[in-house]
Amino acid sequence: MLFYSIDRVPSPVICILSRRITMSIDDPRQVRFLIEKMEASLPIPVRATPETLKLAETKGERYKPDHQFSIDKIFYMGDEGGIICSLKNESGKQTSLVCSLTHLRIDNSHPLAADIQSYQKKRSMRIALQDGKTGKALRIAKQNRPNKGFGK
Repeated sequence: MLFYSIDRVPSPVICILSRRITMSIDDPRQVRFLIEKMEASLPIPVRATPETLKLAETKGERYKPDHQFSIDKIFYMGDEGGIICSLKNESGKQTSLVCSLTHLRIDNSHPLAADIQSYQKKRSMRIALQDGKTGKALRIAKQNRPNKGFGK
């Protein structure tokens, strides 16, 4: 087993701790580039995943599954949270929803759809691998996105 001093850890960081492999989830260059492109394209129309809609219900906000939101602000919360988005309602009214980009669905016809979906897929796969869920990671790797619409 190799041990590195903290200032000589290779990138992406892979450390073996009590038989568990941990690794850097996001590529910092890819994230920085994607955030710059997204900020230049705000607002970005999106739909929320069922998990996000359930979270909204706990806050007293009910939305239909096909409800369209728009991303109005973007933050980066490191490997723990990834890219976080603040959402506005279709009417432009601010919502209380702030969620990870991986819990949003972007229209495939949007110019940044391929970049965003690539980030979502890589992040989801790496989280699944880090949690020891290789079967889930393989299913994510095989997913294909439709050519248009919000993935319906």
